[in-house]
Amino acid sequence: MNPLAILRKFIKGLTSDTAPAQIGAGIALGFLLGLMPKATLTAQILLIAVMASRVNIPMAMLTALGVSLLNPLLDKVTDPIGYAILTAQSLRPLWTRLYNMPIVPWTGFNDTVVTGGLAFGAALLAPVYLAGRRFGVLYNERFRDRLIGSRAIKAVKASWLLDWYFKEGA
Repeated sequence: MNPLAILRKFIKGLTSDTAPAQIGAGIALGFLLGLMPKATLTAQILLIAVMASRVNIPMAMLTALGVSLLNPLLDKVTDPIGYAILTAQSLRPLWTRLYNMPIVPWTGFNDTVVTGGLAFGAALLAPVYLAGRRFGVLYNERFRDRLIGSRAIKAVKASWLLDWYFKEGA
């Protein structure tokens, strides 16, 4: 898919009438994705889950970007959590068994930031979802119409060049 098509779908996702629950779920999954280092199989699986589920993908991507930018600060919280989980004596046989499986080491579970990020994200998933759902109501009531009426969105939607491009590509 080309960048213009991605931009068009992104704008359509932001301006379409989306249920607050879909916005909240997108924000929650984006939060969890933003906590992960992106070069692990865990992050890729979360990205596939975002794309495969009925969530607001633009909100998920914006949230993942925002949390990723804050991640150096959040690592100070997630790293000790992951260290505590990975060094727990009672879980040592589980970690050994997982590490000896064929594909599981690619998930990065043995990285303190990945494990701590998953634990931290799982603990905050429900509150983030509820806050995101509340934001979805506010967004649909106040901001969506302003966004649709903005000059930038109108310019993209009215662009004859984009219309020509998408008619030629179809």
